[in-house]
Amino acid sequence: MANTALAERKFIVNAAPDRVWRLIGKVIFSVLPGMESMEILDENNFRSLLRVKMMGFEWILKLRGEMVDISPPEAFSVRLLLEGLGGLVKADQKVALAMTPVENGKTSVVCRATVEDMGFLPRLLLLGEARRFARSTFGAIEKRLQELA
Repeated sequence: MANTALAERKFIVNAAPDRVWRLIGKVIFSVLPGMESMEILDENNFRSLLRVKMMGFEWILKLRGEMVDISPPEAFSVRLLLEGLGGLVKADQKVALAMTPVENGKTSVVCRATVEDMGFLPRLLLLGEARRFARSTFGAIEKRLQELA
């Protein structure tokens, strides 16, 4: 399963792209639900644990993230590798954010999440949860950027 869309959200922030760029990293990490034991490995890599509820159970997934396709202040992507259940569940996702100036010093922000690679079992178990997580996270990013702008 390659390049399956999980979620997309477009919104306008009442701030210039440079300001949105400076805020976006802090905003993302402040709104991620279920993130625990966050460890910044270097300027482009991190790892953490992700606690999710699926099928009435709470699961802990290992998460590795890498910042890629970085073009300040227009865009960046984060490649997310998820693993759980002793390696039985693996998923490779990509989240892309693009910021474009619009009239009156505002910024258009587009957030997209796709699954790059996911086997049958993870797709069966995680795809719906991944879509809900992405939609919820994008909504929280929008809300927090609006508050800070």
